[in-house]
Amino acid sequence: MSSNLRMIVAGGGTGGHFFPAQSIYKSLLNKGITVKYMGSMHGIEASQKNNDEIDMVLLNIKGIQRQFTLDGLLKNFFFPFRFIHSYYKSIKIIKDFKPHLVIGTGGYSSGLPLIAAIQKGIKTVIQEQNSYPGITTRKLASKVDLICIAFKESKKFFNK
Repeated sequence: MSSNLRMIVAGGGTGGHFFPAQSIYKSLLNKGITVKYMGSMHGIEASQKNNDEIDMVLLNIKGIQRQFTLDGLLKNFFFPFRFIHSYYKSIKIIKDFKPHLVIGTGGYSSGLPLIAAIQKGIKTVIQEQNSYPGITTRKLASKVDLICIAFKESKKFFNK
């Protein structure tokens, strides 16, 4: 089956976000859709960077450190710079790839591609596989076009 559709699947940081993204990616690819994966160079997905089966772009983004240590403060100091750089990289990827849809599976690395797609007027979907959605998903839920949930209990976190 051949298709002219192009989609981006974004998410990662942990296996709980990356493995669903990888599954969606492979399913779309099997349907003949051109797919690009976006994740973080600091997440579990970085171990797949040399996997020729995945058209992968890794952003230089990390989550905010929640521990109050010197190391945590230092990492958080660089967060705004990483955020801005990764946001503009997301915009460039979207501009060049011209996806019809961007799917986020959660994690900090899904946020920037979703934000860039929303601002460009591209359709967006969040696929939430957890009963308690993470901060990225909760913050973007009111802005995306569709939310797919795996657990009935997670519905209470969304107005849609």
